[in-house]
Amino acid sequence: MVVKVLVADDEAIVCTLFAAMLSRYSGYEVVTTTDVQTVLPTLRRTPFDVVLLDIGIPTLPSLEILRQITQTCEGLPVIVVTGLATVEIAVESMQAGAADFVTKPVPASVLHLRIQRALEHARTRRLASIDRLTEMANHRTFHERLAQEIARAERYKRPLSLLMLDIDHFQMYNEIHGYLQGDVALQDLARLFQTLSRTSDTVARYGGEEFAIILPETDSASAQRIGQRFRQGVEQHSFPGAEDLSGGRLTVSIGGASYQACAPHNTLLQAAEAALSRAKQAGRNRVCMAD
Repeated sequence: MVVKVLVADDEAIVCTLFAAMLSRYSGYEVVTTTDVQTVLPTLRRTPFDVVLLDIGIPTLPSLEILRQITQTCEGLPVIVVTGLATVEIAVESMQAGAADFVTKPVPASVLHLRIQRALEHARTRRLASIDRLTEMANHRTFHERLAQEIARAERYKRPLSLLMLDIDHFQMYNEIHGYLQGDVALQDLARLFQTLSRTSDTVARYGGEEFAIILPETDSASAQRIGQRFRQGVEQHSFPGAEDLSGGRLTVSIGGASYQACAPHNTLLQAAEAALSRAKQAGRNRVCMAD
């Protein structure tokens, strides 16, 4: 398997050196940049497996970029490589989300070992954070990510919305076709949700037939439009055996809420759940937003 590495260092010679060092080991594809400001846009365009990020002087811009990377690209290991071998920089880097911290000069063997260790740790964390059936974020990861996004919305005064989705009459589907076929439908639904979602969204399996979607940078009106896109996508999708349900298709009910400054974590979640309940009571297969 090819490991894609993004090296960001303000010295071109260091970028060239790291690329040469990793070329001694098979399986690495290295991209370099000398402008730390291009790191996040590059990661948004192209998937990478690990980032080697220089923290130099001044440290603040690089540390802020590090925070943005770890918040935006959840699960992507970032290894800080720096010539500033101080406890303070190491602590600040780890607090900002770095997976590891190494100082220059670093031998090729050590760099290779640190990358492999960071990748293995990231794989272990990913397995612990996903729902095994759907390969979506699990219930615990959802709550962690929601708390992070609320903190970010508070800090930067940015919009944030949450959608809660529940499959209509899914118990009936299971009773007719069996739970194994029900699991297949859940997996199919998860793939559809991933296709319909944006890269910045977090799609999670919240419960048995309940899903949650965290929508950063999204106000209430936009969240309702996104909710309608998901509802219509499910309604139009062909699920095996859905013709045996009421209405002849599998549908979802959706409740949504938008974050208001200083609203606690549970308030946003409770508002979305209450809106979902209203969508169910109003006849299902619809989107209701909290007032």
